[in-house]
Amino acid sequence: MEPDIEDLRSGDRYILTEKLSGSFGSAPVTLLDVGEQGVQIEHAQPLRLATKGRLWFKRADVSVSLHAFVVWSKLSGKLYRSGLRIDERASEFLSAIQTLAQHGVLKKDDDSLNRKRKRLEEKSARPTMKHVPTGPDISPDQVLLIQHARARLRDNFDEAQKWYSRAYFALRDGTTAVGGQVVKYPEEVLAVWEYLERSVPLAVIKRVFDQTPSKGQ
Repeated sequence: MEPDIEDLRSGDRYILTEKLSGSFGSAPVTLLDVGEQGVQIEHAQPLRLATKGRLWFKRADVSVSLHAFVVWSKLSGKLYRSGLRIDERASEFLSAIQTLAQHGVLKKDDDSLNRKRKRLEEKSARPTMKHVPTGPDISPDQVLLIQHARARLRDNFDEAQKWYSRAYFALRDGTTAVGGQVVKYPEEVLAVWEYLERSVPLAVIKRVFDQTPSKGQ
């Protein structure tokens, strides 16, 4: 089923014009960039995938304190960088972003989509060997991350449809490196893939779904 055509592109992303520090759980963090659904942070200690915690930061009269979880994390130089997905009160987070943008603390990153497309073009031009992960290659952290996303979207039908629609049109329009796979995976798999910022391969999500059916199945 083809979804309705609305605003199906990923939300706006903003970069910081000044240093903005805060915390995630007990870990001090520095915000690097902000999207409508989450943030990219920099921190000294590693964070495991699917780790849940409270993201907090404050700037002047804008204070954010919301639950989030780790979608991806990697070592970048001497520090770690991680992507957090906001897990509650998305409208409140969006309002805070808009206020910070009005104050000049955040600036819309208009070049982010062009950079992403350029990376995908460069990647597609390189010869690669496709690797489909086997069971042992799926870490317990990935399983937990996928199960968490699946449960959330099953409890929020409208949100699930939004993420599926974004994934559908990204794949259909060839703006991702896995174009042509729209009909290969169920809607629920595509929705979770997009919700997790495409950080987990579609094949891995599908395998976790097959091996660990959710309640009610």
